[in-house]
Amino acid sequence: MRIYLRPVNENDSDNIVKWRNSDKVRNHCMTKTLITKESHLSFYRTNVLTGKYKQFIVERVDEEFGLASYPIATVYLKDIDDENKRCELCLFTSDDIEWGADGQKIAIKMMLDKAFIDYGMHKVYSYVFPKFADEVNLLLGAGFAIEAVLKEESFSDNAWEDVVRLAAINNNAN
Repeated sequence: MRIYLRPVNENDSDNIVKWRNSDKVRNHCMTKTLITKESHLSFYRTNVLTGKYKQFIVERVDEEFGLASYPIATVYLKDIDDENKRCELCLFTSDDIEWGADGQKIAIKMMLDKAFIDYGMHKVYSYVFPKFADEVNLLLGAGFAIEAVLKEESFSDNAWEDVVRLAAINNNAN
């Protein structure tokens, strides 16, 4: 699978709203509120254009035609702490049947490279509900390690849920 990351733009709003509002994605998020195109554009202007978030679209290269590509996910860094050189990595996907663990692992590794090389981060962390063991394993396979289990960190469907915090460390950073 060949993929690349390109900076998100306003024209990606329809896909992002569709992906983020799918049950598949929302169930993995701590905040389950639906978003609208207007709320996403406001978020984009306030957070992405100002550099608070570093957001990219994952494009899949069509191997049959070579030059054609299409969006299959978004990956981003948030809560960027330049003083302590750390940030959170988040990813959400389309329902594209071609978007599996291999593509996700590639996109995560590409985003880690951006975080470490382009943005000078020392540590990148991510949060996952332990009930999504495949997601925990995906991050482990992409170079993350489990740091902690945060007890009763998220409230959803009238119940508290634990959250696993995973992190990748750039040992080459200053």
